[in-house]
Amino acid sequence: MRTTGDVLLWWLERVESNRETSDSYKRSTRSMVKKNIVPVLGKVLITKLDRRVLDDKLVWPMTQDGKKAGTQQKAFQALRQAFLLAEKTGRIKANPMASLTFKSFHRGAIGSKPASLSRVDLPGLVQQLAANFDRDPVNGLLPLLMLAHGTRIGETLQAQWSHISLAERVWVLPELNCKSRRQHILPLTPQVLALLARYRQALPDARAQIDWVFPVRGGARLSPTTASAMFRSVSGGTWSSHDLRKLMRDCLADLGVDFFIGERLINHSLGKVSETYLTRDVMERCREALERWHARLDECGFSLAHGVDMAAPASSPNPETPEPAGAVAIS
Repeated sequence: MRTTGDVLLWWLERVESNRETSDSYKRSTRSMVKKNIVPVLGKVLITKLDRRVLDDKLVWPMTQDGKKAGTQQKAFQALRQAFLLAEKTGRIKANPMASLTFKSFHRGAIGSKPASLSRVDLPGLVQQLAANFDRDPVNGLLPLLMLAHGTRIGETLQAQWSHISLAERVWVLPELNCKSRRQHILPLTPQVLALLARYRQALPDARAQIDWVFPVRGGARLSPTTASAMFRSVSGGTWSSHDLRKLMRDCLADLGVDFFIGERLINHSLGKVSETYLTRDVMERCREALERWHARLDECGFSLAHGVDMAAPASSPNPETPEPAGAVAIS
């Protein structure tokens, strides 16, 4: 390998052929490497790559183009990972990125993207999504299911009926489908079970026989690109699928849900000990939290979609470890 482009394209090929890497990560990495890094650094010799070259050719131009610090950091991380792997596998003699960090180019905290949906939007949002589902269950399930559980769009699109146990009332998200690379188990409430039953009855016969929860013609599952277009249509471009996840997490805090349970439900990393410690008590507390959340959704009109008459308090009279609202960054 002679050039930075040689290293990056070799690393990209490794990423794309790795079966344990999610499709969304592969797409975002391919886009970052081919659109942002290789065009400006591809011809730079490995021996000539240093802090000045990175600043002149990558970081400063991205800043001038209005790219946010988070985007710049992702490009920098891709470079670091590519050169680190090339060094570890003996493909390069020296790693020019070894002593460099993104803080060498950027000072200050890198803020997360502000949410486009807030708690005051919840009633109108639920009424809109429930009405959409009532009119067209086939195209209306995805946003409702994501709001109900706080799942990521990539995880949700990979759902299969074989992952759902009606007897145990759980939805199992396999570790390979999850960003955390940890199996995620979500309790299913009566509302969601009824929602899924109504949805499956509305599917065309040919698609109802397919294991994908979100099938399309030909037996494949709904693609992320098509799903994103659906969200833009539903929201008018004012909010994204990820905003549903953020809103759900904020509302869990408002309902007095324990911090650990809230993080467990949205499948955030909790450390090695916590991630392997899943007891019956934890699952019951997760179920109780979702029951409270779905009761809150019912207050906003969720029942129009699922059709179940539920009477349960949305708030907990005695939360164990309530947390301040909006205290958690959602990824």
